Amino acid sequence: MVTAQLVKELRDRTGISMMDCKSALMESDGDIDKAIEVLRKKSVLKAEKKSGRATNEGAIVLGSSEHTAFIVEVDTETDFAAKDASFQAFLSELSDFCAKNNPEDLDDLNAKYKDELLGIIQKIGENIKVSYFEKISLEGGVVASYKHSDNKLAAIVKMDSGDETVGRDIAMQVAANNPMAIYPEDIDESILNKEKEIALATLANENKPEEIKEKIIMGKLNKFKMENSLVEQPFIKDPDKKIKDLLGDSKIIGFLRKKVGEWSQLSLSKKFFLNIVVKQLLV
Repeated sequence: MVTAQLVKELRDRTGISMMDCKSALMESDGDIDKAIEVLRKKSVLKAEKKSGRATNEGAIVLGSSEHTAFIVEVDTETDFAAKDASFQAFLSELSDFCAKNNPEDLDDLNAKYKDELLGIIQKIGENIKVSYFEKISLEGGVVASYKHSDNKLAAIVKMDSGDETVGRDIAMQVAANNPMAIYPEDIDESILNKEKEIALATLANENKPEEIKEKIIMGKLNKFKMENSLVEQPFIKDPDKKIKDLLGDSKIIGFLRKKVGEWSQLSLSKKFFLNIVVKQLLV
């Protein structure tokens, strides 16, 4: 016999709706362990039905283990679901799992956390995906991070030395201003060539000597590089200073920026040997 007490107990153990719990208990003749298996099987079917639905909202998870710092993106269909208390608890548990189990990559994380993901899909009733996972080594430098209060934007910065508080301020800068690179010389040549083409097009019909046009173009390119390189940007907390003024003798090895629904921005400094930087920055 399925009693109200049994339904409540199953609800407390799984977080699934009372109606689904009652249905599972009836299907399993009042056996709670069997009812949990029924709910798990149904959660797989529900997840498969929802898997094609767009996930345009979500949240960013930041965390760290003994040797790494990591960023995870979890996507939902609606912002309402992303703010749900059960979803927030899921994010906290996901962070703890990553810290303790150190997944190799996104595929490894999704494989190891499959059951928990199915559980939150069953509980929330929306398509939910773990869509991004990256980790940065804590060895060989100072690592600091920042996450915006809405949980939709985060950044991690790695310096060769320095103060973690300064690192957090720089991570905040990365999140807010989305620089293309650390130093002007790090900006990809193809991007600069496109900017040069745009500048040439704007000057095409102007009656100026070629050498003057060339100076104007170089000025525009230099301005573009200054605006889009992290160390040359005005510090958002004190625009009279540039980021390079905060560093002292420290150097930025790299940064990682992630916003919900956007490609991640990873930048490594050409001031260091790239193979060494990659080994130090990414695990």
